[in-house]
Amino acid sequence: MREETHDPEVLIQHYLEDSLTESEAAALMDLLQRDPALSTRLMDQLHLDAMLRSEGASTVQQAPSVPASVESRVISPVASKKTRWLPMTTVAALAACVTLAGTWLYNLTNDTEATSNAVAVLMRGVDAKWEGRALQPGTPLTPGMLRLKSGIAQIEFYQGARVTLEGPANFELVSVSEARCTSGKLSAHVPPQAKGFRIQTPKGTVVDLGTDFGLDLNSPEAQVHVFKGEVELHPDGSKMQPLKEGEAALFSDTVQRLAADHGAFASLGDVDERTAESQRVSFEQWLQKSTRWDADPALLIRLNFQDPSHTRILNNHALKAEQVPAGSIVGCQWTEGRWAGKRALEFRNISDRVRLSIPGYHEALTLSTWVRIHGLDRAYNSLFMVEAYADGAVHWQITREGKLRLGIAGRLGAHAHDYDTAAVFTPEIFGQWLHLATCIDPVAGEIRHYMNGKLMAREARDKSFPIRMTVAELGNWNNGQKNGNVAIRHFSGVMDEFMLFNRVLSEAEIAKLAH
Repeated sequence: MREETHDPEVLIQHYLEDSLTESEAAALMDLLQRDPALSTRLMDQLHLDAMLRSEGASTVQQAPSVPASVESRVISPVASKKTRWLPMTTVAALAACVTLAGTWLYNLTNDTEATSNAVAVLMRGVDAKWEGRALQPGTPLTPGMLRLKSGIAQIEFYQGARVTLEGPANFELVSVSEARCTSGKLSAHVPPQAKGFRIQTPKGTVVDLGTDFGLDLNSPEAQVHVFKGEVELHPDGSKMQPLKEGEAALFSDTVQRLAADHGAFASLGDVDERTAESQRVSFEQWLQKSTRWDADPALLIRLNFQDPSHTRILNNHALKAEQVPAGSIVGCQWTEGRWAGKRALEFRNISDRVRLSIPGYHEALTLSTWVRIHGLDRAYNSLFMVEAYADGAVHWQITREGKLRLGIAGRLGAHAHDYDTAAVFTPEIFGQWLHLATCIDPVAGEIRHYMNGKLMAREARDKSFPIRMTVAELGNWNNGQKNGNVAIRHFSGVMDEFMLFNRVLSEAEIAKLAH
């Protein structure tokens, strides 16, 4: 006979499986009445279940109604052997929850589309140091000023123009086809699709006619060099002057013509070469740091994702944790990680996961990983989740709303608790490499979340007890049952390192892991 449970995650799963017992139904009703967040979680699961079961159904056009596949979740348990004694009040209350979920689903599918005011994207940065917030390759760029203190940055405008900026430089994005440069040096490639691309300067405006050119504002008089095609110079207070391939000009009160000097500007080849060298140095530094982390006595597991693909395992490199075996890869495919030569695993399908076994109970924990998110396709997107959800199990995941969440299951039937950040995972950072870390600190009595080495949230933990991780998965979840439906929570993205400590890392240590 199946053991009954009052764990909210398991109760929701049993509800979706039409297997609630009478006492479990009563427990679920009590939890729904006392915890509004649980109602939202139930609606999230109903939404996912409805989408999976009614894929291909026509969109609701009139007043919102409950999908048949969802409605059956209320009707069928009443007639089932295990739940035929459900009180009508319980059935009615659950039906109300489902009706609310149907309305919510209707509103969701008819909601306005998300928008973005980005006009360009940062494609590459070579030793780039920015004033203000650090910008990572893949970052969409909105109109506004960029201040590059040093290094090289390659920016691609949505209309097609590509600008290679050499620091120090001040460069302002105006629109998909226009920018303003007040200091520094740049080169631009403008394909036919971006013809008419404009760069404003303190001396006037350069209008490109589909070409390659360079602009140097480091001298008192702006210099414009045309390497291919033709540009128009529009000096302030003077008439337009054409500048053709092989020509250069001092962009002063009067246009003085010179010979173009391609070697004075960073070329695409230069950027490629410097990028490769920068990545090589970063990779070597990571390898050196890795040996020091491996020797940490508190390190339970470190997966570096550098294992041969034919083995389908991830070796544990923690030197002091011989009791923790290698991870087992299921379904995932190998791909390139943060640098050339760095390997990673891609999680794409509902079967993709890495199975782990971590014996014992632990009071303090620090979880750390590098990921590149493709999308938040599920209500809950797994990073590291212990099998089932009871007796101190942890669930480290990202919600559909973009919150980093650590869930800790209660012990001896106590309620589980979720510790969330704000919605920090927005579409603008999808495709970028992100370092994520979460600490369970029993001394401070709190949970702390970090992204790219910076504290994102700290939440008080009222009651501390040991954490269990006997069997767990990276990028997926198993409910611990040998058969039956399992909620789909697979991660959609790439992971290229995972570390787990049974101590609390300092903010300085987390910052080192993030760089």
